Amino acid sequence: MSMLLSSMNIRGKEFSNRVVMPPMANNRATESGEVTEFLLDHYRRRAEGRVGTIIVEHSYVRSDGRVNDRQLGAHCPELAPGLSDLANVITGAGSRAVIQLTHAGASGLGDEAGTVWGAGSVPLPGREMDAPEPLIEEQMRDLETRFADAAEMCIRAGFDGVQLHGAHGYLFNQFLSPLTNNRTDDYGGDLKGRGRFPLEVVRSVRQRIGEEALLYYRLGADDLLEGGLTLNEGGAFAIRLVEAGVDVVDVSGGLGGSRPDDQVREGYFLPLASEIKQEVGEAVPVVVTGGIINASTAERIVAEMGIDFVGIGRALLMDPNWVVKAEVALLSG
Repeated sequence: MSMLLSSMNIRGKEFSNRVVMPPMANNRATESGEVTEFLLDHYRRRAEGRVGTIIVEHSYVRSDGRVNDRQLGAHCPELAPGLSDLANVITGAGSRAVIQLTHAGASGLGDEAGTVWGAGSVPLPGREMDAPEPLIEEQMRDLETRFADAAEMCIRAGFDGVQLHGAHGYLFNQFLSPLTNNRTDDYGGDLKGRGRFPLEVVRSVRQRIGEEALLYYRLGADDLLEGGLTLNEGGAFAIRLVEAGVDVVDVSGGLGGSRPDDQVREGYFLPLASEIKQEVGEAVPVVVTGGIINASTAERIVAEMGIDFVGIGRALLMDPNWVVKAEVALLSG
């Protein structure tokens, strides 16, 4: 029996297999963040290809947190009908539908005055940009509410769950990393302080969406940069995420990005995911991504390494029927 093709139940929701399509930006929404026919067709085709879980691309909760003019939005009630259509095309084809909610912080386009806000006053390492303005607590409370509002709207629209983006240099990652968080208040300093704001948002979202909806967190478990967040800290924070109400930890890279230059082998984030799985144990499932393209590799990850879900990204972009072909290969072998 194939473990990759086996089912799993989380909070009473059955997952048909362990394949996850991770969030990958298409930048094909309208300029106001609305769902388009392109996006409906894009996600429908992957759901019809029997992907177990589809995590819809990053969707901004406040306009200053966008990274692209055509990014999908989840920042206002007017977007709910389109998001409902999107959830329905995914779940209607048999996949579980999760949507990623984001604020880009220092990576974003900024507000109407052109001000870019971040965790601290430090530019992101290796990127050509001015230093951001540190968020004040009033803005952080507003963002906490915005994330909870967006999460509730998406669940009401028909999504099975939401994912908070805490990787790849986005805002929560900026708070967690000592390279970008130079605050001297309660939201800086040691890991407890740096993790305070992301955990506050997690708790607010958990409370707002209730006990039946799923809450994912994409964790940049290691910045993979000198002086940045370490894997030891990432593991300790993963435990706090679970305590705060996270159901699934999706492991990726931190400030070093989703595909660091020196990470070229298939499954390059497996060492991170294995460490996080050791930390959280059986408390919650763990997802791993990282250039995985072969069904045999994905099968070994679940069957031999004990990782619960495998993210198949670029391979699914190239072939919406990747899972169908994987079923043939694994069941005939």
